[in-house]
Amino acid sequence: MQVEKNKVVGIHYTISVDEEGEVFSNLDFEPEEYVHGAIAIFPMVANALEGHQLYDEVQITLAPQHAYGVKNDKLIKTYPSILFENINDFEIGNFIQIPDGTEAKLLQKNKDTILVDANHPFAGATVHYNIKIVSIRQATELEIQRGLTEAVIKSCDGSPNCC
Repeated sequence: MQVEKNKVVGIHYTISVDEEGEVFSNLDFEPEEYVHGAIAIFPMVANALEGHQLYDEVQITLAPQHAYGVKNDKLIKTYPSILFENINDFEIGNFIQIPDGTEAKLLQKNKDTILVDANHPFAGATVHYNIKIVSIRQATELEIQRGLTEAVIKSCDGSPNCC
């Protein structure tokens, strides 16, 4: 069986970025499954896996614009320190919640202001994937309709961003 549209594909993988080396691996966990052809993984990763067979190993490098995006300078913002009750409890490099509800990396603390970066931590980075295909099966009708595996659908808690 090969990787193609409407197959559930299980993968083990590692992710590394040029500046930091390996940043994630699921090798010690159950494989991640996704419905091939649904928007579940980066399109260039899906394209690289297309047509491969069970147990094939695939390496792919994604430029920033095809992974987590290029750095957006508009997401680097200054806020008054007074907006953050316990700002002194945080160190440079910690992630904090900013007034719009998103998480941002604390870059600088001054007496009256802080500087944060709300870009994805890997924005601007070239991302390298090492992937091993460990399972392939036909997706069920429900999985095809939803674009999600049944395990993900069953785990949905009904919140707005869930399934």
